[in-house]
Parts: sequence; C-alpha cells; structure tokens
Amino acid sequence: MDELEHLFNEYRAALPDPDASANFTPGVWKRIESRRFPVRLMKRAAEAFVALAAVVTLLIGMFIIPRMQTAPVYSASYVDVLSAERSADGLDYTDIARTENPTPEVANK
Repeated sequence: MDELEHLFNEYRAALPDPDASANFTPGVWKRIESRRFPVRLMKRAAEAFVALAAVVTLLIGMFIIPRMQTAPVYSASYVDVLSAERSADGLDYTDIARTENPTPEVANK
C-alpha cells in the first residue's frame, strides 16, 4: 500500500492543480480559439466561395443565357435557314449535272 501512496504523491507533484483564478476560463477559451483559428478561417473562405459561385450562377442565368437565346440564329425559321444555305452554296449537284455536257458513255446508258 505504501508503494501506491508514493505513486499518487509523485503524480500530484508532477501535475499541479490548475489555477482557480478569475482568468482561468477566459484563458482556456483563448487557447481553444487559437487552435481553431485556421479551421474557422478556411470555413469562412469556403462559405464565401460558395456564395460567390451562387451569385455568378444567378447572373449567368439572368443575363448571359437570355442574350444567347435572342441571337439571330435562333430567331430564323427553318425556311430562312434553308434559303440562306442554298444561296451560299451556289448550285446543287443536280443543277451542275444539268448544265454540263454529258459524256458519250453517260449518254448511251
């Protein structure tokens, strides 16, 4: 039993009781906050990034997408597109075949 008492006495001597002063609790919180500072900073940066991404997404949805949809390409009808394509290409293959002189081999067939 003496050995156990001796062990407890050494333990008490190695770890003294914490201060019971008026600054004990604020000191504990100060140490806790100093450990949590980088985590809190990263959390706030992530929240700010998410908010910024949400605002950018809303702005794209409200301003850029409607302007892209009012482009002349989307306001043209199917007939307008076909007529513009025909005038840009010139003659079709059937028009070229009609205007050229057929070779004798083609004429005999």
